[in-house]
Amino acid sequence: MGSKVAVFSYLIIAANILVFLQSITNPESYNMFIQTYGLVPEQIMRSENLLSLVTSMFLHADIIHIALNMFFLLVSGDAVERELGNFRFLGLYLACGVIAGLFHSYLNSASTIPTIGASGAIFGVLAAFAILFPFRWLLKLFGFIPLPMPAILFVFITILTETAYVSSGIVENVAHTAHVGGFLAGVFLTLLFIPKRRAEKE
Repeated sequence: MGSKVAVFSYLIIAANILVFLQSITNPESYNMFIQTYGLVPEQIMRSENLLSLVTSMFLHADIIHIALNMFFLLVSGDAVERELGNFRFLGLYLACGVIAGLFHSYLNSASTIPTIGASGAIFGVLAAFAILFPFRWLLKLFGFIPLPMPAILFVFITILTETAYVSSGIVENVAHTAHVGGFLAGVFLTLLFIPKRRAEKE
């Protein structure tokens, strides 16, 4: 069954904000923290520091990075968690984040640059939102111009753009491969969960 309260969506947002607030109080320590707990593809491919597949999801580079991620988690996570149920949502979120990290690591196996952020997991949640609520409205940013559109169109345009970035290799400081990996995981897991959700409601 679904859930009346989206517990984990708000706990995840709170955890990300607390970690970020801690980071801005001591930037030097945070840089070392990123080196330790950020996801380094070369290490993952050598089966080292595998915990970073999770810890990296709670680290953000700056206020814009965390603000955008938490905004999209807020507008999509609440509805998805209420529909799927608390623990199923938590499993979806963490699995999408881990799969996004693995996907990014595989396609950038020689990279020693730490990757941080919850974007991969959130792309998975957005995929779930588009499948569960295709005609609910989301705001798509074109530069600084917000444009409302149905969730299914929002996700289609967004993932098409991300795939183009992956193919072109431009915007090197953004882990577009993680976004694509998280999205694909979200689609698969949501389609896996839907029959179970319907069976529980019958």
